[in-house]
Amino acid sequence: MRALLCFAVTVAVWSLSLAAFAQGAYFSEKALSDDPWSDHFKAVWYSQELGCLKEPSLLDLSKDESREVYRFLWVRSFDHPVAIRLEVRADETGMLTTKVANGEAGFLKTITHLIEDISRPLTREQTHAFLAQVKRSQFWLLPSSVNDQTGTDGAQWIIEGVKNGKYHVVDRWSLRPEPFVSWG
Repeated sequence: MRALLCFAVTVAVWSLSLAAFAQGAYFSEKALSDDPWSDHFKAVWYSQELGCLKEPSLLDLSKDESREVYRFLWVRSFDHPVAIRLEVRADETGMLTTKVANGEAGFLKTITHLIEDISRPLTREQTHAFLAQVKRSQFWLLPSSVNDQTGTDGAQWIIEGVKNGKYHVVDRWSLRPEPFVSWG
């Protein structure tokens, strides 16, 4: 009983301490769930991860219609959080940025700093190959969220995209085979 009470207090304190990572900074309301509590919880959690990874808000970037950017955020229960971002340049080449933070990305874990921050250019061919996968997967038509969580440990797969002033996010738990699993 005492352990449950400690857990509940820890979750409450954690949730309140994350208020600095406002939902609007990275995600719009109802972007991650139709349920207001779940939507807010995930937005705060993912925003914390993105903030620690020093990632830009793609929601903000969508205000510039000339930008095309895709990001994969991998939030694993017992491993470092990872963000991989591809920015498509005007000349159709790309810049691929990979970031990894310390700590574990699961609930109530502490991440404090980046342990990897690597950017490398992609050729026009590599960028086109990625964009072809985006098109084949029908990323822009996929539902943002589905009720697919069937356990407590696993990984959240959050894929965001910005193109022509539009923003889209797809959030899945411990991803099962779907069109974008084979993007690697």
